[in-house]
Amino acid sequence: MEDKLLELAGEDGFFAAVIPTEQVPVNERFRVFCEQNLCGQYGANYACPPDCGSVEQLHQSILEQDYALVVSTQWDIESYEDKAAVAKARRSHNMAVLHLLDKVKAAGFVGFCTGYNGCPLCEPCKRRENQPCAHPDRRISCMSAYCIDVAQLAQRCKLEFDWVPNKLFLFSMIACHREARP
Repeated sequence: MEDKLLELAGEDGFFAAVIPTEQVPVNERFRVFCEQNLCGQYGANYACPPDCGSVEQLHQSILEQDYALVVSTQWDIESYEDKAAVAKARRSHNMAVLHLLDKVKAAGFVGFCTGYNGCPLCEPCKRRENQPCAHPDRRISCMSAYCIDVAQLAQRCKLEFDWVPNKLFLFSMIACHREARP
């Protein structure tokens, strides 16, 4: 089953690894990054805090799955100050992860994904208009909302991760299980 997940991720050009969900490093101190609202999504996106759930609820949702398919992409950028390039990379990464989620589900898995920054499906998010989420089965929460320690996760998965001036490393995770469990 792990081989199938890796095959699907590889077909879409991701660097990827699979680990048991209990090995996903979660640290509640990462929630402060969301609460600082540096990205502007706190309370403005259904996939972000406080609407996405508590740290405990999100961690439990990870543990309810069997596998964590961890995927990454790498983007050449001029600098982190190039907000347009970072936003374009983020959107492309998240949309590719959602496409991969569709393939994972078509292969007989059930699960959800996390990504980089807030959900990109509706811009602006229906939350800003006090309307129901248009895509509750596809929305993608940030790794920070789940309090996932991405650097430690990358290390556990033996995936490259670095903070270098001209390269952006983006990570996501699909937490899943086979549709029919024994």
